[in-house]
Amino acid sequence: MRRYYFNVRRDETVFVDHVGVALRSLEDAWTWALNDAAQLIREGEIDRTRHRYWIEVCDDHQCAVISVPVDRTTVQ
Repeated sequence: MRRYYFNVRRDETVFVDHVGVALRSLEDAWTWALNDAAQLIREGEIDRTRHRYWIEVCDDHQCAVISVPVDRTTVQ
C-alpha cells in the first residue's frame, strides 16, 4: 500500500495533510478525494461563492498526482 496525502487548497492557501491515508491504488486515492470534496460541500465547510477550492492528492514525496476541484459537480 502507498500513502497518499489530501491537501485542501483555497485559492493560494494550502491546508496540508500531514497524516495521509494508506491506500492500494491511485484509483482508490481518486475516490477518497471525491468523497472528501463531497463531504466538504455537504457540511458547508467551504464558501464557493468567494473562493476556489480543490483537493490536491500527493504521494510520499509531496508531489501532486491528482487535483480534484471542489464544486457542485462532485456532490451526488
